[in-house]
Amino acid sequence: MPRFRFDFRQMGFGSGNTASLWKRVTFLVAIPAIVLCAVNAFAGHEHQEREPFTKYEYLRRRTKRFPWGDGDRSLFHNSDKNALSEGYEDETPPEE
Repeated sequence: MPRFRFDFRQMGFGSGNTASLWKRVTFLVAIPAIVLCAVNAFAGHEHQEREPFTKYEYLRRRTKRFPWGDGDRSLFHNSDKNALSEGYEDETPPEE
């Protein structure tokens, strides 16, 4: 009865062929995975409405004004996502 012997060198996985192995792994696994992640990140997501502003006494407390701008907005303030102490900028009445 012949003995079955599995030889990795016949498949191209020998010690002298590792560059070819990693080249195949890159093109057959890594690049399709990157493309699938990019498609997932940039396609099919709908715009979500922001939650209504609820003023809690323990959030958005300003004990000291920020040293830039008007002192109420953080350095990386986004007027669409970040609320001020009194509410969102497009919902608050203009100050006089």
